[in-house]
Amino acid sequence: MEKKQFPLEIFPLKIMEFVNETIICYGYNIHFLTAAILIVVSIAIGRSVTIRFNNDFIVSALLYIVIVGKPNTGKTHPLKFALEPIIKLDSELYEKYKEKLAEYLQAKKEDKSIDIPVPVLGKIIIRDFTIEALCSQLKNNPRGTLLYMDEIMGWVRNMGKYTGGSDIAAYLSIWSEEDISVDRKTTENLRIQKPFLSIIGGIQTGILSELMTKDFLHQGFLDRILFVMPQELKALEWTEMSVNSELKDFYFQFIKKMFDIPVETVGEGIVSTVLDFSAEAKEYLISWRNTTHKAVLQENENEYYVGAYGKMDIYVLRFSLILQMMYYAAGEEDMDKVGLRAVKGAICLADYFMQEAKKVFDLVFVRDIRQEMNEQKRKFYNALPEIFRLQDGINLGMEMGLTFDVAKKFISRNKAYFEKNGKGIYKKTFIDE
Repeated sequence: MEKKQFPLEIFPLKIMEFVNETIICYGYNIHFLTAAILIVVSIAIGRSVTIRFNNDFIVSALLYIVIVGKPNTGKTHPLKFALEPIIKLDSELYEKYKEKLAEYLQAKKEDKSIDIPVPVLGKIIIRDFTIEALCSQLKNNPRGTLLYMDEIMGWVRNMGKYTGGSDIAAYLSIWSEEDISVDRKTTENLRIQKPFLSIIGGIQTGILSELMTKDFLHQGFLDRILFVMPQELKALEWTEMSVNSELKDFYFQFIKKMFDIPVETVGEGIVSTVLDFSAEAKEYLISWRNTTHKAVLQENENEYYVGAYGKMDIYVLRFSLILQMMYYAAGEEDMDKVGLRAVKGAICLADYFMQEAKKVFDLVFVRDIRQEMNEQKRKFYNALPEIFRLQDGINLGMEMGLTFDVAKKFISRNKAYFEKNGKGIYKKTFIDE
């Protein structure tokens, strides 16, 4: 049951410093903050740069991430903080759009017959939308769009709300980087070639079951989500400290350097810069896939895990691209090829996200309530016998470093963890097979 921390050492040095200082100053959870940084890098790259494994297998930096935690455990703050550079760029795009729109309206006022295109707003971040509006946005912004929702269930509950059917197929196709189309009643139908949409949002542990349904599982929707569910969560504490301005400026410029890479369009198609793997990086990646990862897939036949683990084949390529671009933007490496460092880091990320997927799937489908506990209480729970007297349980807890009150409240007030089998007698609700 021991869990790995996020592998921060795979990040560029300056970004590691930025993360560590942010955690010290604001108390953000490292899992939430690093997940947010990954999604920001993903959208900063967008469709501008892709990665090629072989001649006909090219993928982008697209990610679907859901962060999981109980209420008031600081899910939203690190997301907003990490997103600041993108929010700033989005505001700048809006100001440019207003200027172009004013110029367009003035030109039409002076000459109604003039034939010039109407300016369109290519937003980077969207929050409230229908699938039709989303497709229009993806059409307007070929570089890529970020779907960001504080509570991801708002997105899930809206699927099919306006179309009378399910929108799942569209999101599956977007994740697989396939062309999508949408039929519109009032105007022409839309077709978007290889749209880029990354997604991030939070969900409370108590309503995970609304997202983690058997239907979504069998449709392959859950397999495509990268879950983040830390187990050492607590309410944020206020401090008077702020992140060093030089580090924060570096982070903004780091994101902008990737965002400044142009996206060229030819007709309705997109021309991306394509990165290949170095020879040693590709050899290492193939070896991992055909030995270590193949063994994981063969050993885990459980339907809850195998789908999510299987998608790591694609995600490890996307992680490799993201990390190589991070090294480039931080001034640590070039952008000519994807190197061994990025591939090794990508494999670390794949291992981390497979661990997180198992925690989430175990909590919802296996009902392993230990996934909600912090490490100390999880060890205490595991050490308790299946049936025990309250006083014996308290004594054991105190031997393991808990106070009398904490041990007593943990046992007597958690009906999801224990059943009362008589006066002073308790039974654990979950026993590891």
